[in-house]
Order: sequence, then structure tokens, then C-alpha cells
Amino acid sequence: MKSLVVVESPSKAKTINKYLGKDYVVKASKGHVVDLPKSKMGVDVDHDFKVDYVVKNEKSLSELKKAYKGADKLILAVDLDREGEAIAWHVAQKLGALTETGNPKRGHDVERIVFSEITEDAIKDAIEHPRKVDMNLVNAQQARRILDRLVGYTLSPVLWKKIMFGLSAGRVQSVALRLVVEKEEERNKFDPEEYWSLISYANDKKGGKPEIEVKIKEDGKDEEEKKEKIDPKLIPFEYIYEPKTKGLKNQKSVEKIIDEVKKEDLVVEDVIKKESKRNPKAPYTTSTLQQAAVNTLGFTSKRTMMVAQKLYEAGFITYMRTDSTAMSKQAIDAARKLIKDKYGDKYLPEKPNIYSKQSKSAQEAHEAIRPVKMDLEDDKSFKEEQKKLYRMIRNRALASQMNPARVETVTITAKAGSKHKFKATGTRVLFDGYLKLKAEKQNEVILPEVQKDDKFYHKEIKAAQHFTQPPAKYSEATLIKKLEELGIGRPSTYSSIISTIVSRKYVEKEGRYLFPTDMGIVVNKLLVSHFKDIVDYDFTSEMEDNLDVIAEGGLDWKKMLKDFYKPFAKNVKETEKTITRDDYKILGKAPKNIKCPECNSKMVIKLGRYGRFYSCTKWPDCEGILSMDGESQEDLEKKPTTKEFQETYMPAPKTEDDRDYVLKRGRFGEFWAHPDYPKVKDARPLEYTKKKRTELFGPAPKTDKGDEYLLRSGKYGYFWAHPDYPKVKDIQKVKKQPKKEEEKED
Repeated sequence: MKSLVVVESPSKAKTINKYLGKDYVVKASKGHVVDLPKSKMGVDVDHDFKVDYVVKNEKSLSELKKAYKGADKLILAVDLDREGEAIAWHVAQKLGALTETGNPKRGHDVERIVFSEITEDAIKDAIEHPRKVDMNLVNAQQARRILDRLVGYTLSPVLWKKIMFGLSAGRVQSVALRLVVEKEEERNKFDPEEYWSLISYANDKKGGKPEIEVKIKEDGKDEEEKKEKIDPKLIPFEYIYEPKTKGLKNQKSVEKIIDEVKKEDLVVEDVIKKESKRNPKAPYTTSTLQQAAVNTLGFTSKRTMMVAQKLYEAGFITYMRTDSTAMSKQAIDAARKLIKDKYGDKYLPEKPNIYSKQSKSAQEAHEAIRPVKMDLEDDKSFKEEQKKLYRMIRNRALASQMNPARVETVTITAKAGSKHKFKATGTRVLFDGYLKLKAEKQNEVILPEVQKDDKFYHKEIKAAQHFTQPPAKYSEATLIKKLEELGIGRPSTYSSIISTIVSRKYVEKEGRYLFPTDMGIVVNKLLVSHFKDIVDYDFTSEMEDNLDVIAEGGLDWKKMLKDFYKPFAKNVKETEKTITRDDYKILGKAPKNIKCPECNSKMVIKLGRYGRFYSCTKWPDCEGILSMDGESQEDLEKKPTTKEFQETYMPAPKTEDDRDYVLKRGRFGEFWAHPDYPKVKDARPLEYTKKKRTELFGPAPKTDKGDEYLLRSGKYGYFWAHPDYPKVKDIQKVKKQPKKEEEKED
């Protein structure tokens, strides 16, 4: 008797195949075998949301059909979430083994097995405890996929008509975009306020007069340099300002305080010692793993999930899409044994640490992400990125079962005369507890033992100017955290939400931070103004909750779609008529010194096909425009006369009637255009002079006849092409490419 076991990926198939005998054949579907079509909506809204699924991977499906012909049983062993359940259902249907309602067809033996770790025991246990395909999970996945399709294919054409062709709108992605845009707006409105800090570096030995320095902070660089020069034996006493003043406001007031306090010794007024516990955190969920990987390892959320997927499929960690913080009894027992053996009884709590579940859906409340074998520190098969992520997962899981750390905080309050007070704060670790697992050294500030009325003496007094900072931009980590707080998205969607808004060029990354592009701002403006429900946080969260209820069998998925789509489609149809195309291309007012080159009127900043530009406020009556650097088209056409331009590029080509082509600027830079462009659609690239070309790329190769190859540019950069290319398909590599800044990896 042969059984066909279907999983998603070849690597998962390879791992599982090791644990099953010769009676099992393990094959991979390579993800979804069917999906909604790309060329049309694929959902018949007039006939009960009937879905037109199309085969996505013909080759994989053909291989599965071939393997199933010789099998007596079909075992569906795909992932244990909604996405996996839908894949199982689709595969079984396409193999002719399952009905639309999830029941096996006559003559077919179909089983669904689930496991959260790929180990021999887990696989064999799952084989012994099969179940049916859970249609509640399938329907929840279908509802999400259809819901997203309805929103995208209904709203995207509105963006095409009112802003620009090719734009798209997503249900959850649009909410994430709104968060990023609103954060940027909050930052732009922020008005920084000046304040000053005042620190006296003192000790208990009387010395000479203090060196007084009033320092202006510039980007923190000078401050860091000065900090390094401070004697580490000195105690930093920070000035305590009156609560009503909210800080030291200006240099004059600070200098006055310095003049008064430098004449006075610091007399200890109070010493407060507090002991506190630092409890270990729960094992990782998908959200917290992504946040930690972004902050600690510098991974993107997408890269984190790709690396975690490989670790899971190779059998090293449990399933990586989860919102549960629970660990199995066996895993907890293994962790506790390891802690006792390696670190001793003082690090082991009397009872296991239990963390409350955070799951929104009971059916998806699997285990937290943890190592399959607690005693495995590393594996020789790991790549560097896998090693880093695995160690982070393992340490977090082990630490979650250790005792808390105990930390003592000491605060010394001291008076300088009758009006001024300072304080020094110190910390020390009394017991490291779970911090034992952290490789980095704990930051401690050890203060001396002091009593009331003890004296300290100023050695240096320093003041620094600061300005209040705007709220920080979202990073991937903080955006995921915010989405989770709002109840938007689920473990399997966080990574795709962010990668989608970045790939659509609505959001870009600056270092590790996200900021909206002009296009993202414009798209968000239209959606917020006219389709509030779609980008409303509470509404989107409620839709997620509805999907969870569907997964639990408490709500009809087609009714939910119907209740959403009818009013939504009606609103889109009615609202589209009221949207004025130009309203959503205006990004703001131009500076006062920027005037229209045609009529000298004020100008506004608009978003065009190739980015920002200045447009006359009297448009369309006046068509005056300027580039963002203040150049008109006439300015651009004068550029060929500059010496630098003439030394770099060949002269402008000429038309048949001996007119010069004019220089234009487009999305990809400058180009030569026919004088009657765009009526005459004739554009040509700029060509380097022979001297400049040789300087940048080296000498051109020659044909057998002695003719020089021509320099061309293509998808992968510059190359030398035969003079009769492309008729003569003869190209050569450019040995010396011009230097450009390389893109950094995730």
C-alpha cells in the first residue's frame, strides 16, 4: 500500500522523507497550485462570489497527478495555518480526490495531518492522528483572498483615472501606508523646542576650581567626543530643574545657574535604594521575532521569514507563523533540564514560567517559535544568517524558563546652596538570572556608598544645548508592532504588507526607517478623503476579527463578503464622479521666490509622471512649469552650450531640415528630442565624446574592418555593440564600468 504525502516545499519534502518508510512517497506542491487570475478579478460578485481559480503551477500539478496514480492514499501534510489548509484543499481537488465541500470522493482515501515541528516523533504522531480538511480554515483563507481582490480590482482603476495608470490599492497595505504617511505628517508639523542639560562631574575629594565649559551640541558629535574625555572616576550629577519650567530654556539661564552653583559644594540630601526584578520575556511569536530581527540583526521582515522558513523546513525550529507564546510541556521540561545542568539550581524557577496566549484565533494558537532540540546550540549546516536567527530563537526560548534578574537602583540627591539640586543615578546587577544567556556585558553604573550630609566637589561643570526631537519614523519593527496593536494583519501577513508598499514605491527605506514617497502621499490622500472605511483602523481590525470568526465556524464567509461588497462598490461608483484629477497631484505651495516663467504668478508643487515639479496656479489657462531646481525648459535647452556639457557629450543630432534636436529631461535623465516633440515622437540618447568615453570605459574594440564598436546601454549596464547591431548580433563586455553606489542587501 503506497501513500502520497503532499507538502509545500522540496526542502520540507526532503526532511520528511527521512522519517517515513518505503510505503510513502513525499512530493512538493511548491506553494499554491491554483490562484486567482492576474488578468481579471476572477470573482463573480453576481453569482454568490463564485471563484475562477486558474492553475498556477502546471509542472508541479502534473508531477503530483503522476505520483497519485500509483498511490492508495493521499496524505496532505502542508502547513498548519489557513494558507496551508487552502493549499491542501486545492491540491486534493485538482487530484480528483476531494469535493468542493471538503469530503473525499468515492474510492479516494484522503487524510489531513498537521504538526508544528518537523521531527520523526512529530511526523509519526501526526500520521497516527489524521483529520479531515478543515473547511472553516479554507473559507477564512478564501474570504481574505477574495476580500483583497475585491478591494484591489475595484479601487485600482480609480487610482489609474485620477492619479496615474499602473497604481494599485490594497486593503491592509493601504492602512499600513496611512500609518507611515501620518507619522511623516506628524514629524513635519513638529516644532522643536530648545532646552539645556547641566551636569556636574564631581568626586568626594576637594580639589582646584572646576573647569567651566558651556557647549553647543552639533549633531551629538562634539558631545560624544567630550564624554570620552571625562574622567570615568567622576560621578555625573544631573541638574534637577523645577517641574514648572520643563527644562533649562536658554544659554543665559544656564550660565546664571553655573555662576551660582560653582561656588557651592554638593551636599548629599537623600540616598534612595530600590531593588527591582527584570522578568524574562515570552518566547517569540512571528511579530516579536520580526521586530527583534530588525532591531538586533538588521534583517528585513521578509528576510527574517525566509530564513525562519528554511530553519523550520530543515527541522530545527517549530512553525514560524504563530501568535502564541506557549511552549509544549516536553519543550519546557527539556529547557528546565538544560538550565539546571548548565547554569545551576539558582537560575531555575520552582515552577515553569507560563505565558498568557496572545492569539486572536484559537485554531491558530499553536506553539511559540522555539528550537526543536533545546540542547542544540548550532549546526554545521547553518549559513551565517541562519546561525544568527537560530541562536536568537534558542536563547529567547531558554531565557523564558529562567529566573528573573534582580537589579538595584541607587539615586543620590544633593544640594548646591539653597536653590539648586542635582542627582546621580547608579545601577548594579545583584543577580543576573535570565541575563546570563545574553552575551553582551550589562551596563552598570556603580556609585560609592554615601550618607546624608556627605560632600562632593565639582571638578567639571558642563552644559549642552538640545532640541526636542520629532517622533521617530516607523522602522519595519515598529510598524509591525503598531499593526499588531491595532489588530491589523496576522502572523502570516506582516512581512507581505511591508514588502508590498515598498515594492509599489509608496514607501521607501532610509537606513532602517520607512518614509512615504510623493506617490504614496498622493494615493493616501485620495483614499483617506474618499474611502475612509478602507483605510480606517477600527474597520480593518473588525474585518480581521470577522476572518477569525469564520475560521472558527461562527460566521458564513459569503455573507461577510456580501455585507462588505455591496455598499463598498456603490460608494466607489458614486464617489469616483466627484474626484477631480488635479486635486490629488498638488503636494503643496512653492516657495515665494518661485514665480511662473510665463505669467509671473505663484506656483504650486505638483506630482507628475517623472516626479515633483512647479506648476502655475493658473493652470490650465497658463501652462508655465519649472523643474524643482528652478529650471525651465528653456534653461535645459541652453545647457548644450556650457563648456562642461560640450566636453562630455557629442553635439545635438539634426533633423532632415537641418534643425538641432533639443535637450529634454525625463524619468531616466536627459535625452535629445525632436524640436516638434512630443508631436514627433523621436527621442535619442546622449552620446559621450570619444575622449569622455575612453576616460570612462576605456578604448572601444574594433571590427575586422577596423570600425569601432558603439557604446550601448541595456538592462544590465553598458556594453560594446557592433556598428550594425542588432542585425549583427555581436556584443562585448565593457571592462571598465563607471562607479556607482552599490545597493545594500536587506
